[in-house]
Formats: sequence, structure tokens, C-alpha cells
Amino acid sequence: MRAEGFGSAVRETDVPVRPTGILVVDAYSHSREGLSASLRVGGHSVDTAAGIWEAVQKAKDGRFGLAIIDLDLPPAQGVVMSGLDLARIFRAFHPGSALILVTAEWRPELSLQVEALHRAHLMEKPIHPGQLRALAKALQAEEVAPDRPMA
Repeated sequence: MRAEGFGSAVRETDVPVRPTGILVVDAYSHSREGLSASLRVGGHSVDTAAGIWEAVQKAKDGRFGLAIIDLDLPPAQGVVMSGLDLARIFRAFHPGSALILVTAEWRPELSLQVEALHRAHLMEKPIHPGQLRALAKALQAEEVAPDRPMA
């Protein structure tokens, strides 16, 4: 598993959890439920979405400091939208949020695309639950206020 933009020295117990919602978006129920169960075990508040339109609605209506989005989402009602597109939409609703983008098909150019999003990290499936929880805690600990510019 790759976890780019994140030092491996951070352990789950090093960073306290802030009560911030996490949105998990994955078209496959086993992945979506596995990721959300792993985060709930770590004490996180998690909501899920199975597709693009459900994710956009939840992003619009919810309060999230972090989104975990599968980059390989299928078209929805004939509209082709990548996980990167969805990440940009999510960020429009939650400017100070962090992103974890996951993929089963890692390619070198993905690193550059994800890096351009700021406060975004790329993880390759399969994802180790402990590493996911540690990254989520670290990202929530460095949470940016919505009116503060992102680095």
C-alpha cells in the first residue's frame, strides 16, 4: 500500500481525534463499509455515499472535515465524473477539508494530480485499517478553518 504525502512515523495513538465528520465515497459496498467500519472503530463519525450524486448531496448538506473518495467511480446516469472531479466539488462545499483519495490502479501521474489539490493524500488499495485511522487522525488534527487559506 502506498500512502503518499504522509510520513509513516505517525502512529494511531500519537494524534488526538477531533469530532469531525468523515464522508466515505465508494461504489462498492464492501469497500465503503470496510473503510467506514475501520474509521468508526477509531472513534470517528462516518457517513457514506455509494455514488457521485449521493456524495454531492451529502457534501452539500453535511459537515465534514475529511472525505475519502475512490478515484475510480463509475458514471452516474450517463455523466462521467472522476473521483478527482468529486474531490473538487467536495472541496467547494468544505474549503478547509482534507481529502484521502483511494485507487486500486495507482499510476505515477495520480500523485501530481492529488498533490495539486492541497491537503490531499493518495492511498492504494488494499488499505490497511490502522494506517487509514492514523492518517485520518493526523489530518483532523491539522484541520484548517473554513475561512483560513489553505497552504
